[in-house]
Amino acid sequence: MRIFKGHSAVLVNHVFQTLLVTYLVLLLLEQIWKGIVSVYLNLNYLLVIVILVGIVDVFSEVPEKGKEKVKKRDYWFVAVLGVIGFMIIKYKTADLEWLSWVISLIAGVLIILLSLLVLEEGEDER
Repeated sequence: MRIFKGHSAVLVNHVFQTLLVTYLVLLLLEQIWKGIVSVYLNLNYLLVIVILVGIVDVFSEVPEKGKEKVKKRDYWFVAVLGVIGFMIIKYKTADLEWLSWVISLIAGVLIILLSLLVLEEGEDER
């Protein structure tokens, strides 16, 4: 059973992706600086909206897009995200002393490896 098809499905998909990224960025900001978001917005309400739109998106029929070729820029982006992930986790776990470095390093490497796996998966399907 498909609720939306064609342009409506693309619109629902775009709204879901936008809401999800917005929620994740706001959640990250709230985790780094307590109270910067929660003073103005309860993130739980936004999460409920993201989940509901995500459910509608799952039951929508989005037309398939052609695969894009992976560029060198994509690999640099993955590396930067891994370093940013490392720094955020290091900052949040600084109280753990040496264990903080281990956890942060493992997490940063995992971010990079999983992202590369996703990039390479797209290459294999062609």
